[in-house]
Amino acid sequence: MLRLIRLILILSLFYGTGVSAWADDQDWEYKVVILQGVTAGGTIKKIASGISVDTKKTKVLNELASDGWEVISVIGSLVADHVVYLRREVAGNG
Repeated sequence: MLRLIRLILILSLFYGTGVSAWADDQDWEYKVVILQGVTAGGTIKKIASGISVDTKKTKVLNELASDGWEVISVIGSLVADHVVYLRREVAGNG
């Protein structure tokens, strides 16, 4: 019985990875950007709603977004450096 369960789990793992590969026919280009924290020259501006915005990081991300990059993940903390993982569809596809 244990062998049967193990076999089912292994087959479902292979099936799951194959289906996700077939479902996505787009080609992606990836980029990793390190946005330096406030201590390295970031600029914090408090807006009327009381939220603080790092205007330097915001400007960089807006420029990348206008070039078609979308954020996948961000790793960092409040005033430290942030590592931002981006992707965009390769030109000529889709």
